[in-house]
Amino acid sequence: MPKDLQIPSTKNVAFEVFRYQLVVDKTMQADAFKNYESPEQLRADKNNIFKDVITNKNFRFNSSSTNIKSKLLYQKDDMYYFKISTRRSARIYKEDFTEDTIDNYPNIIVAINNDPNVQKIAIQSSSTPFKDAETVRRFIIESVDTKMKSHSLSFYLEPIFDKQDFWHFVRKYPNQITQLNFSFISPNLANISKNLTIDLKQAYEDTNMHKAKFEMNAQKDSVLKIDEDGKFVKGLVSYIADGGGTDGGITAKILGRRDVLNTAQNPNEFSIDEKLIKDNNWDELDKLFKDILL
Repeated sequence: MPKDLQIPSTKNVAFEVFRYQLVVDKTMQADAFKNYESPEQLRADKNNIFKDVITNKNFRFNSSSTNIKSKLLYQKDDMYYFKISTRRSARIYKEDFTEDTIDNYPNIIVAINNDPNVQKIAIQSSSTPFKDAETVRRFIIESVDTKMKSHSLSFYLEPIFDKQDFWHFVRKYPNQITQLNFSFISPNLANISKNLTIDLKQAYEDTNMHKAKFEMNAQKDSVLKIDEDGKFVKGLVSYIADGGGTDGGITAKILGRRDVLNTAQNPNEFSIDEKLIKDNNWDELDKLFKDILL
């Protein structure tokens, strides 16, 4: 190979993956459901309502703490692609050796798969416009939940993580775990709740429960026995890892330590070639996102 031949390096852009759920508030009076005769009818149409909200020409993501701009740039089938920016100051150096400050508007992509059996959102994890994807997650909830509540729906958006993160933790601290806390949302996606041995759906139907916590504590001076083949814990871990968690997902305490594990801090990630984004190659990007956000 000639030594002056340069092979361009490929730069990738990282995204973190989250799951959203749309839960009906069953305590609303019948006339509050507007065009629906029952909560069941409203639940069946929840994804169409969500689509109407995010595609409304006046819809914008907003934040009470940051001045942001957003725009729906591309949509196809159940896929929706937004760009979100915020103002940042950038220092430039001029030809006459003086300096100046200009406004800069770095942006990220937020991709949404509104298939009723998927309901995933990918958030570009760039620190230039925003501190992290968690910051973006919070203002997405802030922007969408208010709109959904006017339709008697609540919007939850939680990280998806590798359930092996939990089991690695269990193996790392054998016979040392004294407490486990599971925080979760009432399920409305059958494909992620099928392994649950606790009937969260029935609890919701009976009580209108949207969120719940289950805490396991060992006897004083003892530890919990956590078996990877145990169906109860395995089912909860699987459901929360698939985006059914909330308020930290799964946390744990072990002998002599506190809050060693917090699964919400390590969401699943994937990367896409930066050139596709810079070229606004939406057809190719759409194919990639559809294969990833399944």
